Amino acid sequence: MGNSVSPLWTLGTVMSEATSMIGNRADVSASRASLYANQAAIDVQLAIEPQELDGIAVSSTTSGENKITLPSDFYSVTNVSNLSESPPYLLTKWNVYDVDSALTTSGAPINYVLYNSWLELWPSPDSSYSIQLRYQTRPSVLTATTAVPSFDTRFGIAWMYRTAEYLADSVKDFETATIYRQKYLAALATVPSDLALRQRDRNGSNVRLALNGTTWSRDFDRRLGDGDSEFGP
Repeated sequence: MGNSVSPLWTLGTVMSEATSMIGNRADVSASRASLYANQAAIDVQLAIEPQELDGIAVSSTTSGENKITLPSDFYSVTNVSNLSESPPYLLTKWNVYDVDSALTTSGAPINYVLYNSWLELWPSPDSSYSIQLRYQTRPSVLTATTAVPSFDTRFGIAWMYRTAEYLADSVKDFETATIYRQKYLAALATVPSDLALRQRDRNGSNVRLALNGTTWSRDFDRRLGDGDSEFGP
């Protein structure tokens, strides 16, 4: 995953630099540095949601069966949509109380609940529908010192600062840990995330409205020009 040619930041680089930054202490072993470097990488990955962690899965429902098993590498939902309708539409996320208190019915699913290791659809499908799940995959553990994380090189400095924070905290150097925590947060705040970069090529801001009692939603594009607002279906 991640960079494959001459990477600037590897697990070994971050372990070495972070250990040096807190004073090359003898009580910081390679195994401890690796442990906290991996945790720091996970923190960065979950904070920025890199494109490399994007996953997609499509499942076909059967009549009367409202559960879809989540992929083995699933971490979190981005969105769920019904591709079988024309046009396709996004399902609205509910919680377990919404589903359990709703009347039992069947039809084209318009809502979903994330529960245990599956998605529950409501209403229960009355036919075969193609349900698409866009999701964030679970970050992988880095083992080889030459391994690289799933995020771009531009976040390498944040990864190093977070590792230094954890290492300093582990040896009870809380003052140094606080310093690197602030550096880590500042680094994240000043570097645009993958989501921010993806949004740069979009015209206007899109708002999706889920209408209760229907099986569809509508997008509105707000385009700001000479002071007027134009809304289109």
